[in-house]
Amino acid sequence: MNAGESKSPRLTIVIPTLNRASLVGRAIDSALAQTYPDLEIIVSNNGSTDGTRGVLERYEGAPRTRIIHREETVPPSTHGNLLIQEARGELYLGLSDDDWLEPEFASQVIDMYDRHPGIAFVWTGCLMHYADAAMPAATGPEVESGIDFLAGFLAGSRNICWCACVTRREDLKRVGPQPLDAICGDMFYWTKIAPLGEVGCVARPISNYVVYRDGGDNEAGGTDVLRWAQDTARWVRDILAACERGRASLYSPEQVRRHAGRFLARSVANQFVWNRLRGTNRLDLVKSIPPTLPYLTGGGFGIWLRLLAALVLPRSLLRNRVVAMARANSRR
Repeated sequence: MNAGESKSPRLTIVIPTLNRASLVGRAIDSALAQTYPDLEIIVSNNGSTDGTRGVLERYEGAPRTRIIHREETVPPSTHGNLLIQEARGELYLGLSDDDWLEPEFASQVIDMYDRHPGIAFVWTGCLMHYADAAMPAATGPEVESGIDFLAGFLAGSRNICWCACVTRREDLKRVGPQPLDAICGDMFYWTKIAPLGEVGCVARPISNYVVYRDGGDNEAGGTDVLRWAQDTARWVRDILAACERGRASLYSPEQVRRHAGRFLARSVANQFVWNRLRGTNRLDLVKSIPPTLPYLTGGGFGIWLRLLAALVLPRSLLRNRVVAMARANSRR
């Protein structure tokens, strides 16, 4: 961005980073490669102690780009709240430092906003990466009610990732700040913005979300299972409340509640898997079962098989099973 430039950009792409020197460059390069010109890129180094500062120095002076270095690491929710205040764009995209965009991402999203100016937010298809397997996320119609979108998400027919979700910055400010104990800040925001109107979807996979990578260190994957269950249950309740107020047309109220129970149980069971892959020992995971039982009861038999796999399989076999399932789903 030039020093004398005062006009607010249409879109801000924010990339928070912490000790990801080997990954953050890919995220920045994908933002710089956008074919849409009217945007700004903010990269915020949250007190990294590895070689991240040296990597970011290579981008100092890059067009439309601002680099921020924080001397002390703040909690992710605090960091996210600060970056919303830093952004100048009408629209806002939060891009994790291990995710990346396709070059046409911004232009496709802006086109959707231009053609449907009343929509609450826009999300896109993405590739969900499990090590070397890439599984396309489930998408929805070009435009649907926010309530149907939320109900479809609980039913598993919509997969939304924050790196594929563009909101209005003012909506984030109205909803926020996100609670400091929030694990999934993205869920905090879009579950509250979606009920405000219709939701637009660009079905093409023009974003890339890393669900699991060997040696991965994402915060969500290492979160204590009970804490994850409590946080997930909080925004599942928010979705249910919105669906009760607005009434989804895709499913009956009873179906929405049933889908919610299955979704919560599946999410908690998956967290056992991610914790085990991160190196949590089996005994600690076994101790997590009693307090999380209330969150697992609505999931059916398959949930218990997933939980058993996390507890019994060696990490290498568990990893291979996760990747094989993703690869199989990518061929459907």
